[in-house]
Amino acid sequence: MLAIGVGSWFLGSKTPDASSEPMLYLVDQDPNGLRLVAVDEDTLCEEPNLVIITHGWYEREAWPAEMALAISERVDRRFWRCGWYDWRGPAGRLRPSDAAKIARDDAGPMLGRQIVRLSRQWRHVHLIGHSAGSWLVNEAAGVVAEQTSASIHLTFLDAYVPQGWDQKSLGRFAGDPCETCWADHYFTRDPLNLTENVLAWACNVDVTDVNPGFRGHKFPWRWYQATIVDRYDPAGRFAAKRLCDESDGIRFGYARSREAGSQNWQASLALKVPREPVIVADPG
Repeated sequence: MLAIGVGSWFLGSKTPDASSEPMLYLVDQDPNGLRLVAVDEDTLCEEPNLVIITHGWYEREAWPAEMALAISERVDRRFWRCGWYDWRGPAGRLRPSDAAKIARDDAGPMLGRQIVRLSRQWRHVHLIGHSAGSWLVNEAAGVVAEQTSASIHLTFLDAYVPQGWDQKSLGRFAGDPCETCWADHYFTRDPLNLTENVLAWACNVDVTDVNPGFRGHKFPWRWYQATIVDRYDPAGRFAAKRLCDESDGIRFGYARSREAGSQNWQASLALKVPREPVIVADPG
């Protein structure tokens, strides 16, 4: 297996060639601390719960790896395995719709099969996808739902829905009474109106008003990552900004996941999906 250090080029800005095959990396631990290890055919998982994060169209940053490490540092690693799915090569297409098609038709089912190969005994699987990566985690969830009895949590970050596609496909498992599935979607309104979709099967949460910068497509993942550690990246441009993650006394983001506690997850399952998006606002 290939081990990747936190400070290596892999976590930098280099983008793989378009021909690069998607690769699944899991967080592992050695005497020097946490590291990322590439999954191979012999990799098996004994932990009952899994979290996988992935990116969207033409993203250079390996932020999903950093998010996987952040979650892994906060869970009991006897019961949780965290990782990220790197499909930056296939995602580097001219049009975002082409990347979304690859995510839906190829990379997503491939990830689903890898998750099942790691274990058929998963109790809970949380898949987090940004932009076009929303279609990837959605299709991976379909494979997991068919071949395991795991409960499923889908988190969409500024989901991108190409023109002519049906947004009702995203999170569709949440509408099946035979499945234990819950989906949340965190989005920001942007000037081009490309990704501010309200998904029928997700708890939609508008985080535009708590964005301390411009209305950027990257903000939802920056915000979600901040909810894991209760602050923005101290080395980033939002370092001095206050994190806001509540609406009507309910915390959103990482707090809605099973990783944050079984009671949090049960409360999430009990949340009704509102017709209008939840608004997270700055109380100050």
